[in-house]
Amino acid sequence: MPIYDKGQYIIKVSPPSGWSFDPEEVSVKIDGETDACSQGKDINFHFKGFAVIGKVVSIGSSSGPEGVTVSLHRGDALIQTTQTSADGSYVFTPLSSGKYTVVAAHPTWTLIKNEVTVEVADENGDAGASIVVGGYSLSGSVITDGQPTSGVNFILHSQDTLAAQPACTPGSPAGYENTLGLPAVCYVVSDATGSFTFGLVSPGVYMLAPYFHSSTTKYEVTPSKLEVVVSHNDLVLQQPFKVEGFSMSGRVTKSPGGEVIAGAKILLDKVRAAVTDENGLYYFENIQSGKHKIKITADKLEFEEMTVNISPKQPVVGDLSPLKYEVCFSVTVEKTASHSGPWTIKITGEGKAAQTLQTDVDGRGCIYLTPGSYSASVKLSQAADEAGMRFGPLEHLFSVTSDPIEELAFSQFLGEISGRISCLEECPTLTVSLQPAQGRSGAPRSVTAKDGTFSITEVVPGSYLLSVQKDDWCWKLKTVPVTVNTQNVEVSLEQVGYQLTLASSHETTLSYTTTTGASGTIVAQKGSTLVCMSGPGMYTLTPVGCHKFGSTQINWNTSSPNLVTLSATKHQLTGAVRATEVAPFTVEVQSGSKTVLGPLNPSPENPHLYVFELWVREGETITLTPGSPTNLYQYEPSSHTLTMPADCVLNTVTFQAERALFIHGKITPSVSGVTITVEGNGKVYTYTSDADGKYVAGPLDNSVQYSVSAEKRGYVMNALSEKGHFEAYKLAEIVVEVKDEDGAPLPGVLLSMSGGKSYRQNSLTENDGTIGFLSLTPGDYFLRPMMKEYMFDPASKMVSVAEGATIMITIRGSRVAYSVYGHTVSLSGEAETDVVVEAVGQGPECDQYQEEAMSDAQGSFRIRGLYPKCQYELRLKKGSGINLHVQRTLPSVRSVHADNKDVRDLKLIVLRPFNQMDVAAKVDTDPQHLSSLVAQLYREDLPDSPIQTIKLGLHPYFMLPSNDC
Repeated sequence: MPIYDKGQYIIKVSPPSGWSFDPEEVSVKIDGETDACSQGKDINFHFKGFAVIGKVVSIGSSSGPEGVTVSLHRGDALIQTTQTSADGSYVFTPLSSGKYTVVAAHPTWTLIKNEVTVEVADENGDAGASIVVGGYSLSGSVITDGQPTSGVNFILHSQDTLAAQPACTPGSPAGYENTLGLPAVCYVVSDATGSFTFGLVSPGVYMLAPYFHSSTTKYEVTPSKLEVVVSHNDLVLQQPFKVEGFSMSGRVTKSPGGEVIAGAKILLDKVRAAVTDENGLYYFENIQSGKHKIKITADKLEFEEMTVNISPKQPVVGDLSPLKYEVCFSVTVEKTASHSGPWTIKITGEGKAAQTLQTDVDGRGCIYLTPGSYSASVKLSQAADEAGMRFGPLEHLFSVTSDPIEELAFSQFLGEISGRISCLEECPTLTVSLQPAQGRSGAPRSVTAKDGTFSITEVVPGSYLLSVQKDDWCWKLKTVPVTVNTQNVEVSLEQVGYQLTLASSHETTLSYTTTTGASGTIVAQKGSTLVCMSGPGMYTLTPVGCHKFGSTQINWNTSSPNLVTLSATKHQLTGAVRATEVAPFTVEVQSGSKTVLGPLNPSPENPHLYVFELWVREGETITLTPGSPTNLYQYEPSSHTLTMPADCVLNTVTFQAERALFIHGKITPSVSGVTITVEGNGKVYTYTSDADGKYVAGPLDNSVQYSVSAEKRGYVMNALSEKGHFEAYKLAEIVVEVKDEDGAPLPGVLLSMSGGKSYRQNSLTENDGTIGFLSLTPGDYFLRPMMKEYMFDPASKMVSVAEGATIMITIRGSRVAYSVYGHTVSLSGEAETDVVVEAVGQGPECDQYQEEAMSDAQGSFRIRGLYPKCQYELRLKKGSGINLHVQRTLPSVRSVHADNKDVRDLKLIVLRPFNQMDVAAKVDTDPQHLSSLVAQLYREDLPDSPIQTIKLGLHPYFMLPSNDC
């Protein structure tokens, strides 16, 4: 290869297609000295091998897709792997001579033939176009208002004859009309996600048409057709199809689930109209999603205007039924009637408000009613009612369900009621009464029944009550309900006995006998009782039971029945005594007088039970006390008191009788008047010894342990070993009596006595002015009386006491000072407690005197010891820790003089210290400065820390919040 110019060159080998050389090119710099050519060296290209060439094609095409994976195998060995180029071609190189297998694969595409065998000898191996792709997917989506739509059909059309049928349903869906002029190849249906896919579509030009409908709805889908070009790859339509409009439908029925209504007029949104067909169906085309108003009109039916929500997913309106149905009435009267139309008809439904309908002058009228049960009646005017106008039937009961009601008729009618009376004896002339039933108007009527038959004519239709005016008879039915509607009525009445009327103060039983020999018993309830006696004649009634009445027998005759009155005078009361042994038990009855029941006899059924009974008047209070002549028993309860009620009292009490405990005791030496106290089980019994010092305690409960003690003033009682026996020792005593200067007893005087063997006692005189110092041992005793405001004579006394002596001492007290009584109250008059008030003497002779007192819970105080010769100032006491809750009193000081008597009813008004204060102020400045000013309050000892801050605002006046003082 001649090179004429120096420079940089690239030398390439250009072999036949598929041949491989190494290297494929060489870069050479020709400088005439150092390069291989200048040095005479060869530049060599080494042949590496031949190639296998081929192409993957699409069905029905000479070209193929890019990106199919192709692998070359020699036997079981994988030699190379490559992917097809833009036209489906592929090359494997370098290869040595031999047989090879070419295998193609793709993750989604279907390969009709995916492998071919080729042999390489002294040239390339040509696999040709043996590998074929069966077709490609064509996919898209459909939406409604942005939401996926399922069930939409997509039909694929093509002018060309296809090499293979795509993966879809051949032909077109039922109901589809092909208006494109192109054959329909197949179709698919969108799924729940709104997606649709055609599979194995061979390359070419197609027309895609949407079709969406159901048995009741037709939808408008855009675009209505779309040209698509399928090349050698899957095709995804980027723009979705859209459901823009659809048809809506519905059905009109007479009632929910009932018969359909044909010919009903449907008005949609007050603009579009339709009429239901023979199946009750209606249709509207090209409807948009959203809310629509539907109004229906039909003959003799009334519908409620409705708003429905329509969408492609819900294009069918539920069955629509009438809200109300027409119901018509007619009212007819006789030509001679005093009144004529129009008439008012009152209609009442269950759970509904009553309605009225006004007919025309001919008595005809209609009204629309909702489904339900109703009653209708003619509502008469006052004039028509007074004129006796009546209509039959009294009311129409009807139900509105699914159809109009043509006519409910009311007509004027007069009927006849006839009947027969069956009597136990020959029927006398009787009066039969007919009166309107409850709720009906009209005057009662009476007729005379002779020989047991009667007839009542000119009865207006309605409900009545028929009865015989014979109250002293018993009837099978005393009152017979009769309804006159459109025909005459026959009735019968039957006597079954004679009515005995009893008026009893208590429930009781009466036995009876008759002149015919019949007998039996009847029960009289408290109050009035009616008894039916089955046969005629004279009855003798005898009360039996636990009540005593004024008469023992009563006669009653059916021919002249009188009221039988029973008034109880006494009631039975029973009780018992239960004992474990036989004894002549009695029961004492204490009331206005005392009586004794017994001795009681034991019950035949129980020999240990002694039953008693007595008759007691109502309201009488009695006390039952069990006993026996021997008085050897104890009873539980010991007595029983009750006030007799207005009825019998059976088994009111059972006394339990047991042998009682008796304690026999004695005081030695014999002392009478000793108080014996027996205690046990929380109960205390007292007894007194007799002249011999003896006593008997009992009867007592034998199940209880008792303690026995003895005492008498001036004695010491020592218990002996034998229970209940005591030894008595008499002691000395001093009895002091204190009287005032008038000789009246002076209670509350403190007497202090000491002496003897370490004896000391302080006691207050009783209300009678006396006090006793008892149980004194022999010796000398010092006695001193004390009471504020009093001086005593003697002021003290020494008393010598001998053994067993009783010394009487009289002391006189003279009053020398007096008290002030008063109250401390608040301004509102409420009591002020714990206020210390003092009275301070005035003048040189009295300024040494000071007395004080504290008010109690009622605000009351008493200051004692004020001398008559002195004038005192009554005031609030001051001092550390005293009256901290009080600021002052009103008045602050009161002058008091106890002039030989107590001063009463003084009042001091107590004022408490203030805890808070308010501050109000005004700022004098130009109004324009007010909005910028603030007022601040400081403590005097903390001038740097304001405790209150307030803005003035628009007004010069301000008030700070309340502050603690």
